[in-house]
Amino acid sequence: MFDPTLVGLGFAVGTLIGLTGIGGGALLTPLLILVAGVRPSIAVGTDLAFAALTKLVGAGVHLRHGSTDLKLVARLAVGSVPGALLGTRAIGLLEGTVGAGAEPLLARVIAVALILAAAASLARALGVSWSAGAATTPGPVTAALIGLLVGFLVGLTSIGAGSILMAALALFYGLSGTRSVGTDVVHGAVLAAVAALAYGAQGRVELQVLGPLLVGSLPGAIVGGALCSRLPGRVVRLGVAGLLMVTALRLL
Repeated sequence: MFDPTLVGLGFAVGTLIGLTGIGGGALLTPLLILVAGVRPSIAVGTDLAFAALTKLVGAGVHLRHGSTDLKLVARLAVGSVPGALLGTRAIGLLEGTVGAGAEPLLARVIAVALILAAAASLARALGVSWSAGAATTPGPVTAALIGLLVGFLVGLTSIGAGSILMAALALFYGLSGTRSVGTDVVHGAVLAAVAALAYGAQGRVELQVLGPLLVGSLPGAIVGGALCSRLPGRVVRLGVAGLLMVTALRLL
């Protein structure tokens, strides 16, 4: 019998993903810690497995529809894949350095990542953009560095593949709409899969938590997708930014 609390969390996160396009990391990881009482390191690993499975499905859809900038995905992945592995490794280094204090410290790091995600969501809601055309579009080295930073943050906290990277795509590349989402989802699927495998090898993915989350997320994503066109996008993103900030303060 699935834990109804976990099914409910999956439904809530699936609804918000369908409604906003923001990845589950910024939403699910803190909820697993605060509501379900899951240890931070296990919450991160389980969320990454959840993200990998859900984003692989979405990535297939976007690839079939050609709504992905595959060149940009490859450039980001050059930095993000090793970055994710470094972030995963950092968990072990934290435990080796501070012992039992690693979990509370990780919770605070997650809170900081949530504040960054809230700021990124706010920037998207306000339509902030840096790029003014092809002449200002960052090259492959800059893309790899962006990927490295996002990948490290994802590997350490599971946060950033959706919220922060989506803002970066809008800010530096002027991407918006379906192409931005498609690029983010395909890159996020690769990134989450690599990090989830690394966490799984360390025994930090809890299958008994993952199962009910997936059961709840599917109908939630359907509901969120149906509501997406009926609610004002900017208002929703501002609301999500506020939710992320409140959750971060709870973790500090």
